Amino acid sequence: MRFVRLSESAYTAFAQSQDRFFYTQLPSYAAVRRAEGYDVEFVGLVDDGATGREQVVAAAAVLLQPWKRLFRRATIAYGPHLDWSDAELVATFFAQLKLFLAKDRRIVSLRFNPLLSRRFYEDITPTEDNPQAFVFDQIMGALGASRVEREFYDSSDIQMRYVYVKDLGSMSFPDAMASCGQVVRTGFNRKGTNGVEVRFLTPEEFPDFEQIMNYTAEHTAMHNISINAFSFYRDLLEQLGPENCMLPAAYLNCDKALELITAERQDILPKVAELQEREAQAEAEGRNLGKKQRNTLKEYRTRLELLDRREEETRAIQEHDGNEVLLAAGFFIHSPHELVYLLSGSYSQYQSYYGIYLIHRAMFEWAIAHDVRWYNFFGITGDFTEQASDAGVLHFKRQFKGNVEEYVGTYDLPVRPMLSKALGALG
Repeated sequence: MRFVRLSESAYTAFAQSQDRFFYTQLPSYAAVRRAEGYDVEFVGLVDDGATGREQVVAAAAVLLQPWKRLFRRATIAYGPHLDWSDAELVATFFAQLKLFLAKDRRIVSLRFNPLLSRRFYEDITPTEDNPQAFVFDQIMGALGASRVEREFYDSSDIQMRYVYVKDLGSMSFPDAMASCGQVVRTGFNRKGTNGVEVRFLTPEEFPDFEQIMNYTAEHTAMHNISINAFSFYRDLLEQLGPENCMLPAAYLNCDKALELITAERQDILPKVAELQEREAQAEAEGRNLGKKQRNTLKEYRTRLELLDRREEETRAIQEHDGNEVLLAAGFFIHSPHELVYLLSGSYSQYQSYYGIYLIHRAMFEWAIAHDVRWYNFFGITGDFTEQASDAGVLHFKRQFKGNVEEYVGTYDLPVRPMLSKALGALG
């Protein structure tokens, strides 16, 4: 096996051949980072094999980060991608990568966080440890690498170690919907009934996303998003393209909502009138209306009261905010067989219209149509108690009935041990 720089075409072909490939390792993501001024190298192990035909068996996009003005630190975010069950391959890749990086005298260390599970879960309950993680730790120790004992909420240069993922497998959309919790199913069933439609925003409409995210940060525990971060997200939207980076937004069309309310009311009123007539006839005959009919009449009356309230609410929104109102928006990135839900925002006063759930319905439908297996709700803290800072976020994600994925974490591998320690590039 040979460790080489890979051409973009060879690296892209390798990425597309993988069962799962995280978006931060995509060539298009590397292009965004290069546009920001970073150097990014595509590297890998190639095996000529018995046929003599070159095959990439391990690869990574390595970003070179300026460090203390004169030096650089190499980083691999959610990579490399290789067969973690092959211990010899793992050891060879990292040993050769260290030698490759050492050729640049300015590089002092490598920081990386592999997509390798440390343990497996059912929902939030650990089931078993991953033996491959134990072998990986041994290999890292032999190479001089050490795990960074910090989390993403401690430092901005640490990636998330816990995520929440739903495996869609070979599900149809009805199967996927049925596998979710009741609140999600209720929200999904609102499609076509409440005047809300989901559409994908263009880069020109990105200010709508900024506005709703700023509102969400002001009214929730979510951290503020910086101007630079917004610029980065917009660059991703433009660079990755509409098939790989999506900005779905839920809009309420008040005229459409009122039209649907009127149509449903007109459908119910004759049925209520008929049952009331039967009720009056029964009373005149000294008997009660049948239990089933009484319950049906009660349900109709309750529904009419709800429609009256919904009409009043919708007319108030229309008068105050206009006919078309943004309810919620989300930011999603697609990579081979995976869809990552990075972040979203919503206006709390419109929650009764199920905007965020209708966004996820649209993205479930998109995912299933595009051969996506892993619907990744992304980061959580790993604290599963009710006192956790993200307890509400985790509660929302768990309604979709997925599982926690816990990765091995972030590691530092010194390329120049004394210099990297002196420059604070470790730990």
